[in-house]
Amino acid sequence: MDSTQTYRERSAKAEGTLKEVYDFRNDRAPHIIYDVNYWLFGERAANIPTGYCSNDASIMTEYQMRKIERHVQLYDDAYIPFLMPWFGTGVLASGFGVEVVFLEGMDPAPNLPTLTDVAQLEKLAKPDFEKAGIMPMALNAIRYMKKQTRLPVGVTDCQGPLTTAMNTIGYDKMIFWMHDYPEKIHALMQLVTDVLIEWVRYQKELSAQPRDGGAYVLGIKIPEGYGGVWVSDDDVVIFGPELYREFVVPYNSQILTAFGGGAIHYCGTANQHIENFVATEGLKAIHNMTLDDLEGAAVMKRALTEKGIVYIAGDFSVRDENLEEYYRQLFRKLDPSGLIVASYVTPAIALEGGKYLGLERDAEELGLRTDRAIRKYGA
Repeated sequence: MDSTQTYRERSAKAEGTLKEVYDFRNDRAPHIIYDVNYWLFGERAANIPTGYCSNDASIMTEYQMRKIERHVQLYDDAYIPFLMPWFGTGVLASGFGVEVVFLEGMDPAPNLPTLTDVAQLEKLAKPDFEKAGIMPMALNAIRYMKKQTRLPVGVTDCQGPLTTAMNTIGYDKMIFWMHDYPEKIHALMQLVTDVLIEWVRYQKELSAQPRDGGAYVLGIKIPEGYGGVWVSDDDVVIFGPELYREFVVPYNSQILTAFGGGAIHYCGTANQHIENFVATEGLKAIHNMTLDDLEGAAVMKRALTEKGIVYIAGDFSVRDENLEEYYRQLFRKLDPSGLIVASYVTPAIALEGGKYLGLERDAEELGLRTDRAIRKYGA
């Protein structure tokens, strides 16, 4: 299948729109109706193909292609089509020996680590990307997607050093050992950082993506020249600023600068880290699932704008009854300069008051209704 001609004009237009935001030359916030979720969370069970996260990469590729084809027919937004080799959030941790659990119809998830003693940290080493854990599954998917399509292929989910380290040794031990054995945790963080940089480079070479481009933070393209990597840092919200400044900021900076800059994603509110984010070298954008905290989002957005850092406000679909008010408030509180708005269409769940509710809606109807609300209040 060759979709290059079909999507080239659309992608070029969206790239220019996003670049204006990163240059802080936009007078309105572009938006993405993200109904092409490559993960399974929030999708109706009936729509999830058997074997999606398996060694048969054709299942994943065809599922994502169908979503992309539907999207470009329905929406004129800033989405840029690409394919994602998705195997959950524990791919890199699996290279360090963590088991990844596969349950049909659900996203793969890292199991509890088996490491129990601080002395075991010295046995951790760089994994063989072609053999360790489920890393070969991601590489197999990249090779298949690259061979069978002409769409850009991104790297697999990129958990940052903090989350990868915590998945590898456990949240409890990570926090205790930061205090009891700080030098050993620094050594762990450096190992994870070095391996992550090599792992991203390995995938980029395989998919023919440039060092400082080809990055899609939760599916949203970072314009060429503004960085070639993104990291997920959801655990930022549970840390105080001092520990994060010592044990995370230097390592995130290494990764971002290794690829000419990039973005950090997290869910929730992490305003205690405004100074830490601003001090992170190579940071071009923050991607934040606000979880309905638009007041907190406004504080973060203002601080980032002052430093020329883009803010991407994203959330899973809110309840129908709250949808218009949510976007009315979002555009009232957040200045459009340096802002991108993303709505992740989830027909099986809804966001309300920082929590997710289980329900079932029609994805196309939900996405179109969201598109109308964004255009109404964000124009």
